Amino acid sequence: MLNPIPFFTPSTPFGPFQPLHEYVITNGEQLTWDNWYHLFVIPLVPLYVQALLLRYEGTRYYRIAVGVVGAVLIARAGCCYRLTQPWLNAINNGLGIGTMHLVARYLEFSFIEGPLLDRYFEAKGRHPLIAALDVAVNARWIGLGAIDLDQNGKVDSGHAHPQKNGHISPSKDDTDVIDGGIELSQRHQSIPNNVERVKEKWLPWPKVKRTRFQSVRRHLYIALRNYVIFDACLHLIRHYGPNTIGADHPVPNALYKFSHENQFIVFPILKGVIGEVVAPWWLVEVITEISVATGVWLGIAAGYHLLGGLLVASGLWETESWEVDIFDNPLASDSLLDFWGKRWHQFFRHHFILYSTLILRLLRIPINSGTILFTSFVLSGAMHSIGQFTMTPHPPLLPIFLIFPLSGLGCIAEVFFKRTTGRKVRGPWGKLWTWVMMLSIGRLGTVAWLESGVGGSYLTPPAAGRWVTDNLLDGILVEMKRK
Repeated sequence: MLNPIPFFTPSTPFGPFQPLHEYVITNGEQLTWDNWYHLFVIPLVPLYVQALLLRYEGTRYYRIAVGVVGAVLIARAGCCYRLTQPWLNAINNGLGIGTMHLVARYLEFSFIEGPLLDRYFEAKGRHPLIAALDVAVNARWIGLGAIDLDQNGKVDSGHAHPQKNGHISPSKDDTDVIDGGIELSQRHQSIPNNVERVKEKWLPWPKVKRTRFQSVRRHLYIALRNYVIFDACLHLIRHYGPNTIGADHPVPNALYKFSHENQFIVFPILKGVIGEVVAPWWLVEVITEISVATGVWLGIAAGYHLLGGLLVASGLWETESWEVDIFDNPLASDSLLDFWGKRWHQFFRHHFILYSTLILRLLRIPINSGTILFTSFVLSGAMHSIGQFTMTPHPPLLPIFLIFPLSGLGCIAEVFFKRTTGRKVRGPWGKLWTWVMMLSIGRLGTVAWLESGVGGSYLTPPAAGRWVTDNLLDGILVEMKRK
């Protein structure tokens, strides 16, 4: 009897993807200004062609052919180009996850039923070539309505619907997580024929109408603000822990050494008044974990708003087309469903729901809220862990993977809580539950990343963070000394 390929072992951490990882690390070419277009331009042209074809009925076979070409191009480019500098290693994680995401997009655009277009903005006169480009980059399916694989088993942009006698019928589970944003409808809805904009409830829709200048100013301000905070978090990690959490090489027990071998004096500028106030080790670790999570949040949002500001400023995109923020204040979450289903970014929402439904259908497992939730989180964990195939060194995969299934189990627990008590998880107790869970689960990723040398990586141009640290933090709000 054959033994399965082991996952998460020192010799084969990527399991069946181990040869892929070894090939990329051995043969991957340094990404430079001379070859960047091989990764960021050429492999994306077929996606735009697919978006053009998606404007018309009966183009599935053509889209499949184009999708095969695109998937091969992006997979090849993702395996051939990476950043080899140790201090840029963390960016390789984004390249790996981005490669996997784009392969999934090519498969989506190949097999979905279509047509796929934004009638609201096209009715306002958006040029078809720009409309197709917008669809190609619209990973969150904003304003696109319900897009299915086929007429026999409908899977739309965020909802899974069981079948009965060939027709779509609601199940009891469809109403259990509405406010969490995982499922929002009990019936399939086709692309609307009117010009009313589809407003998905899981997205933070704006309440203020802005002029083009106001919109561009808002986007650029948020991008700059987030960059300053993000860069400050990164610089603090490198500044205070150059030999532990801020090293650019693996350091075993990095977070433990950082919190136990150093003392952090809070408000040292007031030592003459209040004496030395030493932060306990557990508070140092919690703040470090929050800094890592905050950096991910603000870094992604900074890039989104910078792109939005540039596109709106170009005059080719309407002001309101980029007014939907990528995050909806994650700190306000009062349940795990609220956090993951609405307030965190929804980049991967559509294809996780889509592929989860297909997997469950293939395995003949009932399709309901619980199975869709858990399978989606398992796929998310797989993508975030296997997506490290371009990194060396890479964080251990098991802790990164477990963040997501554990989050899924927490979401399922909230669904069962509502069924049992008739009340949703929310309010002050919901916030306590959410952040105890998120800090507990998130610690897995924080420890794994910081022990692998990711903390010493540069993810932003190193400028604002150093100024903030030197002028506002170090020696004023906090002071570190060795024990």
